[in-house]
Amino acid sequence: MALYLCLCVVLLQLTGTLQEVVSAESNPLKCSRGSMPCRDGSECVLYSHVCDGELDCRDESDEEGCEVACNDDQFQCAHGKKCIDKNEVCDGVPQCQDRSDEFHCLGQAKECVHHCDSNNRCLPASLLCDGEKDCLDGTDEENCGDQLLTHCFVFDSGENDGNENERSTSTTTHPVKFKGLKPIKCSLGSKACNDGTGCVLFNDVCDGENDCKDGSDEKECSSTCGQDQFQCAHGKKCIEKNQVCDGVPQCQDRSDEQRCSKYMDGCAYQCDGGSRCIPNSFLCDGEMDCGDGSDELNCDLKDCSASDFRCTSGQCVSATMHCDGHPDCWDHSDEEGCIKEPICITKHRCPQSKECLVQEWICDGEQDCKDGTDEKDCPAAVPLTCGDYQWSCKSKTKCIPTAWRCDGTKDCDDESDETECELAACLPHQFQCGSLECVDTSLVCNGIGNCADGSDEEGNCQINCEEADNSRCSQGCFSTPQGPQCRCAAGYRLAPDGVTCADVDECEDPSSVCSQLCVNTPGSYKCDCHPGYIMEAGERNCKIKGEPLLLSSVQTDLFLFGLRTSSLDVLSSSAKKAILSLDYDWYKQRVFWVTLDTDSIRWSSLDQRTTGTLIGGVRADSLAVDWLGRNLYWIDGVNSQIVAMELATVGSQHQSVILDEDLDQPRSLALFPEKGLMFWTEIGNMVKIERSGMDGSERRAVVVSSLGWPGGVAVDSLADRVYWTDERLKAIGSATLDGGDIRILQMEETANPFSLVVFNDMLYWSDAKRRVVQAAHKVTGKNVRVLLKRPRQPFGVKIVHPTLQQSTDNPCKKKACSHLCVLAPGLKAVCKCPSGLLLADNDLTCTGLVDTAFLLMLSPSTVTKIYLQARHTAAALKGWPEHTALQVPSVNEATLMDYSLHDHILLLADEGTTSLSAFQLKDLDLTSKGQVLKLVGDAITAMALDWVTSDIYWSSSKQPRLHVTSSRGGYSAVLIKEDIGRVQSIALNPPRGMVCFINQGLQDTNAAAMVECANMDGAARRVVWKDAVQPTSLVFSSNGDTILWADTGLDVIGSVQLDGSGYKEVKVADGLAAVALSEDTLLWMTVNDKTRLWYMDEHQQKKLWFEVGTEVVNMKAFSKLSQIGSNQCKVNNGHCQHLCLATPEGRTCKCAHDYIGVNATHCSPEQRCPAGSRSCLDQLSCQPVEKFCNGRIDCSDYSDENCVNPKPRSGLKIPAVTESPVAPTGQSVSPVSGFSSTSNVSKRLLNADDVCGKRRCNGNGRCTGNDEAEKACKCSTGYSGDSCQHKSLQGPIMYSAASVCAVAVIAVIAVVIKRKASTNSRRENPEAMKETGMTDLESKTAKSPSPVMSAEDTENEAVSSVD
Repeated sequence: MALYLCLCVVLLQLTGTLQEVVSAESNPLKCSRGSMPCRDGSECVLYSHVCDGELDCRDESDEEGCEVACNDDQFQCAHGKKCIDKNEVCDGVPQCQDRSDEFHCLGQAKECVHHCDSNNRCLPASLLCDGEKDCLDGTDEENCGDQLLTHCFVFDSGENDGNENERSTSTTTHPVKFKGLKPIKCSLGSKACNDGTGCVLFNDVCDGENDCKDGSDEKECSSTCGQDQFQCAHGKKCIEKNQVCDGVPQCQDRSDEQRCSKYMDGCAYQCDGGSRCIPNSFLCDGEMDCGDGSDELNCDLKDCSASDFRCTSGQCVSATMHCDGHPDCWDHSDEEGCIKEPICITKHRCPQSKECLVQEWICDGEQDCKDGTDEKDCPAAVPLTCGDYQWSCKSKTKCIPTAWRCDGTKDCDDESDETECELAACLPHQFQCGSLECVDTSLVCNGIGNCADGSDEEGNCQINCEEADNSRCSQGCFSTPQGPQCRCAAGYRLAPDGVTCADVDECEDPSSVCSQLCVNTPGSYKCDCHPGYIMEAGERNCKIKGEPLLLSSVQTDLFLFGLRTSSLDVLSSSAKKAILSLDYDWYKQRVFWVTLDTDSIRWSSLDQRTTGTLIGGVRADSLAVDWLGRNLYWIDGVNSQIVAMELATVGSQHQSVILDEDLDQPRSLALFPEKGLMFWTEIGNMVKIERSGMDGSERRAVVVSSLGWPGGVAVDSLADRVYWTDERLKAIGSATLDGGDIRILQMEETANPFSLVVFNDMLYWSDAKRRVVQAAHKVTGKNVRVLLKRPRQPFGVKIVHPTLQQSTDNPCKKKACSHLCVLAPGLKAVCKCPSGLLLADNDLTCTGLVDTAFLLMLSPSTVTKIYLQARHTAAALKGWPEHTALQVPSVNEATLMDYSLHDHILLLADEGTTSLSAFQLKDLDLTSKGQVLKLVGDAITAMALDWVTSDIYWSSSKQPRLHVTSSRGGYSAVLIKEDIGRVQSIALNPPRGMVCFINQGLQDTNAAAMVECANMDGAARRVVWKDAVQPTSLVFSSNGDTILWADTGLDVIGSVQLDGSGYKEVKVADGLAAVALSEDTLLWMTVNDKTRLWYMDEHQQKKLWFEVGTEVVNMKAFSKLSQIGSNQCKVNNGHCQHLCLATPEGRTCKCAHDYIGVNATHCSPEQRCPAGSRSCLDQLSCQPVEKFCNGRIDCSDYSDENCVNPKPRSGLKIPAVTESPVAPTGQSVSPVSGFSSTSNVSKRLLNADDVCGKRRCNGNGRCTGNDEAEKACKCSTGYSGDSCQHKSLQGPIMYSAASVCAVAVIAVIAVVIKRKASTNSRRENPEAMKETGMTDLESKTAKSPSPVMSAEDTENEAVSSVD
């Protein structure tokens, strides 16, 4: 009978199982949260087990349609069936079922007890035999025993006597395994309920909710937690405290992720009824962080170090400040009880309390004397004139920033700033009264007047909302005087359809609601903090952990001021003059600084012990530390460069020029390493704030308006804004990183801002004139307070805190650069090379030059040298390739250039001075050799240098002729003057004796532009191409038989042989501006939104090399084959007395203007005009000799002001010479191919008695005899021949040459001295405000010092001001 009953039980259980199967087929399977049904509906699987590489569904549907390839920003699980975001890898939470996303991660699990996966992983005991494979080798789930479903049945040990009511009292309970019943199988991550009826996720065990029918998942749960644990709100689960507020909810009720702002990192002290916990660093720091203020109660005085003095107030200040004549303690206790009265460098002290004062502190509104005498008997306020960014209070005695007008705070003494203000618009969920007040919608039509004018109770208030209205409105309806309307809850606004409600994005202007991060939520928002900061009690502002320090240079000292404790320390410094710029490196614990009295960058340790020199021989006006890429950047104001070097390198081996293009007078520099950006202020011809990548790429001006004279610059990395000081506007400005949303804070306290820094919510700046460092809110400018006030001047300011230089991944660690690695936008790494080396094709290694061919690109004030070897890049560059940029001295409007490879002479045409100047370009130096040709009221339109003779071919707008001028002797002549409209470009080929030029056509005609060629003496003139539209940039081919040009009107590069045959053209991109040729490499430039340089490779493919935003006006290419060959003029000037001009057949000797040929080689003056006068170049008139080169136009063709080798106008005392366009009597060669900064010889004027000697005797003798037929030449010493045409080497001539050389040497020395003096003046002369990037920082004292101040008051002080 017992056996029968047992079988019945089995049948009943089977029947129940069948019924469950039938029920599953008839009703859709309902899966719990976090699960999905298999396709056959037989069971549920967790979403985390879908595509995890293991089959959980019987029909295998959980592993179908899985991704097999992942995106670049994804990680593929080891089983190959699942992709996850890379930021989920090694985050402590396995997303891959095989846990491969947490494999090979740094660190081991806590409470390591089980090693697996070849000892690469270690697990705690809680993960062993938990039904989930945590080890890839599965050893954590081995030897765990069988977990089979068992049932207990009753067996009768005796036999049944037939009476079913009688049962044996002897029974045995046995566990029996039924082969017909399959034990329940729970998928990984789940466990079986005790009754075997279902599975429950481990995450749902002890979560406060019954998930098993028998409630077994909530049994045996911890009700009390350990001290290092957190108890979930439902009271059934304990988790580790480090899992609270980690972004991953471990409690089912998510209580571990709620009110996270209350549970701070480093929680040490609980306050506010246990709802807030703060770290130890917040206790007794002088700031109330708990709402109940308990964090600032029972605070003992902190210990001061042995090198400090303890103030009575509890502050710690450096002992060196005790009895120094200036109070550094709040209570002035450091200046009390002093045995010896301190010596005041200001010679002015408080009459009773004896503190030292400076004039700017008297009647400044702040009590500096303990006796208060500095603020007594102050003159009454006088009417003020407010600035452009200020609003005048009605009393006319105070100016406030325009942003303070009607901001809800009364800032004017007469409160006029808050009168006549427009009422602010109501919030979207409020009702606006007719009297403009705002009331809640619940108060409208409630029978009680809440509006001042009663408009909330008028009209159709009696019409109530009906059910249809409520169902129509997404958030309900309310009665209004205009009838029923849909309403929205707070945080929502009514959509245009008048029915639905849309969320209000309170974070649209995050700074108005949160100090750092703002997260918009449906109907609300919440504030958050950046890493390293902690939310304060008000749930809006963030506070950094640990005390931040203000680092400031005060004249030659380095001060560290505690922003919470007001502690004050002094770092070691070896400075002799003012430290004008500084920055620090937290990793190396060093402060780097520069002064203008030394050419070096020095450092002081933060531990106040050591100092040193990082690099010498460099000029630095402003510096900045790249703490992420481990580099140091600085501005070289004299050379107008931004330079960088490795912080780890001592010396200059790895320094590289980052930017040197179009930098006029850069003043201050700031870096943003987290984004790979840098910003700098420019105070040259065009004031602006520029930005680029820290590699020099993507350069652009971000602020060009609302500027006066921008000085210091700083980056707010939290708010992504750039800030600057403006001494001319007496303000501090800010903008977004792209230059938008410009805000100007023009306050009384920003009258003389010098340097600044932004930290958290505050702005800090130094005022060198008032001798203070101040702080204010960075957005509003309010809550101004003085932090440092010293008798000496403060300059540089920085905030020191480890979080500000928190280490993140340095891209340069993965870039094996041979020399220097710098950061680029997007936080990329870029290799840079020192000057003289080029980056190889692998973009890693710096190598020497293999191909010496180079390109010169001319900007208005800069010449850039780029080696063509650098053009072999994989992709077009968004910036300059490796190059050298040289600032051209005293030139700002350069238009044309040419270069002699042999003499290293660069010729530049300057439109600003209407002159042609010579410079020696060698290596990295560009030295002025003076003006070669000076015009007045005219402009040079074309120019080319004959690199064999150093003669210059040129033309101008007022003199549209083909001129040639010798730089050696100052001779000048006209070669071609007929039928020329305007000469646009000139090209020379001295070995072939050919010149080509572009003739723009005669004025008032429709003649097309033509390309013409001739011999270099002007003979054999011919047109080789006449169908050009706007040709420019002529260049000869390598073999010299073809001429090329850029036609900017057709955007084609044309070429034709010198006989006019074989025309070819290459169509290029729009905006063609110039063309150049180096051997067989064709290069051209286009100008549109950017300046782009293109080239044609060996496969005749057009390739873009690079693009920049710089203005480029001219370019030429040079190589070792560019200027080879010779002609008959090379040796002894072809024996020509004046000009030797090459021709295809040989050479032609040509006499200068106003001279005629005596024979084939020599010349004599031609007397066309009366004595004491000379002929104009067009020979239409004569002018007195004193009118030539006098700076005024007298000849109708402007030729009287064609002054060759004009006198320098720099004030140098050089032997006087007579400027004249007439050729001198003798030829003299200057030390550098005839180019000199002074006239080479004296040009003597002729009188009537000398005419014969000049004409017959070549100016080298005098005529003898009375009759014309009897006249003969008596040659001067050193000359012989019938016409004194032969020159002999004799003593007086050698002395003469020596004297000429002496003049040249004196001139060069004078130029060097002047250049050195100019450099020094740019560093020291306070009036030379635009000579260098930091000139305004030099010794410039107040214009009217107080009578109580002596000379010592202002000695060695640098007051920055702009008049």
